[in-house]
Amino acid sequence: MSELVRGLAMAACALVGGGAERTARAATPPVSGDWTVDTSWLSYVETDDRVAVAKSMGNLSRRLDDGSVTVSLVHDTMSGASPTGAIRSDDAAVTYTGASGGGGFAAVGGADGSRGAFEDTRVQAGIGVERETSRTLTASFGGVVSRESDYESIGADVGISRSRTDRLGSVDAGLAFTVDSIHRADGGHTPEPLGEVGRARRFEPGQRRTVETRVGVSRVLNRRTVAELGATLGLSQGYHSDPYKVVSVADVEDRLIVDLHDSRPTSRLRTSLQGRLVHQLADSVDSLHLTYRLYRDDWGILSNTLDARYRHALTREQYLEPHVRLYRQGKADFLVRKIDIDDTLAPVLPEDGFASADYRLDAMRTVTIGIKYGIALGERTDFRVRAEIVDQRFETVDEDRNRATVLQTSLRHRF
Repeated sequence: MSELVRGLAMAACALVGGGAERTARAATPPVSGDWTVDTSWLSYVETDDRVAVAKSMGNLSRRLDDGSVTVSLVHDTMSGASPTGAIRSDDAAVTYTGASGGGGFAAVGGADGSRGAFEDTRVQAGIGVERETSRTLTASFGGVVSRESDYESIGADVGISRSRTDRLGSVDAGLAFTVDSIHRADGGHTPEPLGEVGRARRFEPGQRRTVETRVGVSRVLNRRTVAELGATLGLSQGYHSDPYKVVSVADVEDRLIVDLHDSRPTSRLRTSLQGRLVHQLADSVDSLHLTYRLYRDDWGILSNTLDARYRHALTREQYLEPHVRLYRQGKADFLVRKIDIDDTLAPVLPEDGFASADYRLDAMRTVTIGIKYGIALGERTDFRVRAEIVDQRFETVDEDRNRATVLQTSLRHRF
């Protein structure tokens, strides 16, 4: 559950980037007002009584003579029934625990334990500082802390950006470091990887450390086009398993024998390459925003993301922005639907000791379609509302489809 929420939140400790946006802003005089408050509320709801997230966010920024300071706050409430990774079986007779450590429940008959009920809250606070050390050089640094019932995180980042003297291009680089603590909410422990559910040994909270670096370049190509290219490399070491996910052991007819706890490698190397193009149409204030991202990690996951937005001006104060996002991902090397058994009914465990049935690691295709409406309520206030539909298809796991709706409202005021 934490992975989903952090994905929606867009980590406040993100690496310094946005060179193209920074270059584009250089040609536009700032709106009067040293303070900016930007608030947002987001609702993410999956169909079939699955995950529901309500997110409230707020940023307060102060423009200084040589830079800016931004303080951010995030509050999430999460509930629903998250897929556990267990196969759907009419013969299940295993005890499970809710996805956020709620009370256990006996899965018998039709209640096969393929989903676990959960309810949780997350609070996050962050601060970011930008300082212009010269006309062409900007340094930045920040920090973020986040806490929920089964997850604590603290991180810091630092970056630098150098612009051309003609303000038509820039180069930026950043470094971020994060320390996480992961555990079950119902006891502050992590279960033994591939240990039998209900009987597995309990260990201390899992610790994970992540270092990520980014480099990027941006350039104004002509009067109407800005381009950006960036690369990211990240390495995380420590506990990567999900203490709430399980893998079923079953025979060829899917008669459930036992469920085992999720087991994943203790390190993950991630690389990504992203390109972005912003083009203003000729004889128009409309603009097209295109983004492509190629991602790969040493778990075997390869993904491609294409994101397209078209900003159409209705009037000087109002605009519509249709949005389409296409995402395709290959499955992790250790992703399985279930674990088979031998002639003695014993599980045939993987030689490397890694197995997961988490749908988020499966091969998937995601299509997101939405639209945003924005309006200027005077010179210093903007209002935006966004609605999207998300459709996901999976290839291996029993939960082969997921659909969700996203609704977000935002209000920004400068004073």
